[in-house]
Amino acid sequence: MARSNAEQERRAVELAAPGPGARVLAVGHGPGVGLAHLAEAVAPGGRVVGVDPSASMRAMAARRCAGPLAEGVLELRDGDAEHTGCEDAAVDAAISVNNVMMWDRPAGFAELFRVLRPGARLVIIVHRHVLDTSPEELGEEAETAGFTDVEIATRERRRNGPAIELLATRPADGDSSSAGPARL
Repeated sequence: MARSNAEQERRAVELAAPGPGARVLAVGHGPGVGLAHLAEAVAPGGRVVGVDPSASMRAMAARRCAGPLAEGVLELRDGDAEHTGCEDAAVDAAISVNNVMMWDRPAGFAELFRVLRPGARLVIIVHRHVLDTSPEELGEEAETAGFTDVEIATRERRRNGPAIELLATRPADGDSSSAGPARL
């Protein structure tokens, strides 16, 4: 999993484009490859929260990311797209690589919309061959949850066939919860 998803994890971090001080949520982080990239991108001063329902994946991620965990840049939680444990409008970006097909998607999109700050970006990347719906339907589900600027792209890859990339934004709505630091 770490090898087969590494390219997509790097791509998700690149598309989310978090900078120093950013607060980022990684949904279904698996063995932690993307977490390591995110922790590097948000330092100094940022924070990454990874949620995964699998205790073995959290343990693998903890071993891979021992440094960022010890430094307080990274926190690992039991959770999933539907239950992140994050406060309202606390996240500058959220990424998900190869796990959207395991979500209760309406609930997952609603939760991610809730935790993202106005203007924040959602990045979902998934192997096309494991996605259990059409890319267009995935985009429509994101829009139904309130996301705007939804973009769907297919990216050809050397291994595993094409990847579907969804980029979306929580619209800026003047919500006062976007002001000031928030606890992830």
